Amino acid sequence: MNEMSSKFKGNLDDTDLFIIRRLCEDSNTSLAAIGEELNVSPSTIHKRICRLKDGGIIERFTILFDPSILELNTIAFVGIELERSAMVGKKKEEVINRLLALREVLEIHETLEPFDLMLKLRTRDVDLLREVIGNISAIDGVMATNTILTTRKILETPLKYDNLKEV
Repeated sequence: MNEMSSKFKGNLDDTDLFIIRRLCEDSNTSLAAIGEELNVSPSTIHKRICRLKDGGIIERFTILFDPSILELNTIAFVGIELERSAMVGKKKEEVINRLLALREVLEIHETLEPFDLMLKLRTRDVDLLREVIGNISAIDGVMATNTILTTRKILETPLKYDNLKEV
């Protein structure tokens, strides 16, 4: 891990990496099971997880579910070009805050050419997608949008931890 949370104090050791990997594989894994695998007490695992949460390494616990059960089958990536006045400072923060308020926006990334921001959106259909993109285009500071509509999901995952050292 090259970029560690600025809040985290100390270094991640093999035990921390093992805990993170196990929780990524199945966040429902019991502390006792992880402790048994590491030959330490569940309370030790609990303390480690608290330290990782407090330090910002573990941001949150969540579940992954099939979005199709909510009929959210339309996925698009939207590149946004900002007006020069919205490239930095308060106006940029206002644009980002407006984007954060849209429940269809799943991800926001600041990028280099050809866009300033890249969004991932998920909606129930193309008509709603059109409406959301219209709302994004109307945000003060947004100069232009460019939408890529996906046709089929091949792989969607929050993050793979295959590159973590094996413990």
